[in-house]
Amino acid sequence: MASTTRRARAALTVLLLAASAAACDVKWGGSHVALEHPRSQRDAEDSAAAAQPPVPLPQPPFVYLVRFETDGGASAVPFARAGATGLESLDWSSAGTEYRARFDSTFATPGTTLALQLSERRIGTLILTGTRVAVNAACPSVADGRALVAPGQSLPRWAFAVGPGLPDSVPDRVDLPGLDDRMRTFGPILAENLLKDAGVEHAFLAQRADLQAIPLAPDSAGAPVGHGMAATYLIGDTLAGVPPGSESAASLFFMATFDPARGYVPLWSTVQKYGSASSKKAFAWLGGLRLGGARYDMLEAVDGSSEKVAAHRAGAGKALAWTEADGCPALRSLRQAPRAESGAAAPDSGASRG
Repeated sequence: MASTTRRARAALTVLLLAASAAACDVKWGGSHVALEHPRSQRDAEDSAAAAQPPVPLPQPPFVYLVRFETDGGASAVPFARAGATGLESLDWSSAGTEYRARFDSTFATPGTTLALQLSERRIGTLILTGTRVAVNAACPSVADGRALVAPGQSLPRWAFAVGPGLPDSVPDRVDLPGLDDRMRTFGPILAENLLKDAGVEHAFLAQRADLQAIPLAPDSAGAPVGHGMAATYLIGDTLAGVPPGSESAASLFFMATFDPARGYVPLWSTVQKYGSASSKKAFAWLGGLRLGGARYDMLEAVDGSSEKVAAHRAGAGKALAWTEADGCPALRSLRQAPRAESGAAAPDSGASRG
């Protein structure tokens, strides 16, 4: 009996070894034994994933939002790509730290140069000196830099830069105008008229949330336009990324230039009647940008939860030409990313509110 049992065990061992080598199923009596290769299916999937090529990096030139710091330095973060037909969003939603590291090592190494723009004109060069992680580690790094501009050039809180690599344009100096009593006087009159024309009730209740004197580049015919103003007026709302205080809130944004015969004349305006807290949309002026032959007025677009960079292309009516993608808003990165010198974010009350 023992001899029979040993022979049966030996036969089973041989059969199992043969089946293992063939990686097949074995039926023995009333049972079913499945034999697999020691390398599991998960190992195969992991190897296949590891063999996938990395996500390709976007191609420059990129457009950077630049913030001039109180210590004389500058901070910059890429928020768009300068495409053949205009601004293209940089989508970082599926990117990770590895992608960001490759982007930094390719496009943001110390010494990288960007063409610094103010009011659509190049005023100098921004030289990157290092990077620091943004608020979200999967977002673009904030780059530290220093600006090389003509002596005496005044710098606002915000500007823009394009690069890496420099265009052929020669840097020029831009005179930054200041607010005057004429702007403060005519602003509320123009605001009330624009709100009334849009059918907003109680237009006289609108409160100024932002007023800036802005330099305007020559028009398409080359005639000088001079200085103008950009203003934001709100009813029942604030310029912050929070829901409005009233569902009947409204916002007005306009850019205007002075005509001696007619007073201030709107160059572009937009009125938003909310109707609900979720439909909030307000704008404030950040600066001018020129890409190729196109002029853009760059805005801070504020809804009920966030603040993004948006663009209005000259001659495009009341429609925005482009708005920054979700996930990695440039304004939040520059306002909240810790500075290398202090390890803490510098306080900021908003985008050059006037």
